[in-house]
Amino acid sequence: MKHLLLICQLALAGLAGAADEPPRDPMQPPAAAQPAPAASAAHERGDEAPRHIVVIGSTRYLVDQGRRLAVGDLLGERRIERIDSDAVWLRDARGSQRVPLYPGVTRRALSEPAHSTRQTTKDVPR
Repeated sequence: MKHLLLICQLALAGLAGAADEPPRDPMQPPAAAQPAPAASAAHERGDEAPRHIVVIGSTRYLVDQGRRLAVGDLLGERRIERIDSDAVWLRDARGSQRVPLYPGVTRRALSEPAHSTRQTTKDVPR
């Protein structure tokens, strides 16, 4: 009988402790999987690579956190100086800095194949 009473008390204590915390949203990742606060601080400064660039007409825009930013707008504390197809140039008191859209990716021109094995209609005998 004492054991049953002890088990009931422990169960009630566990329920009381759980009532202090709001229930966790099952659609959100656990707290251990959340990004570190330093990552958001880097994003505020604009050190993080921009998400993507949108071209409307002939004008390029940087899309950052759902906002469309143009040349002259502020990204964090730095002003957008230029938007290229693969990078954004940001200026602050220390000067201008190129922030690549795809860090670690280098663009190269494709070389022409030395000899094509395809025949044209002129080369086919009749």
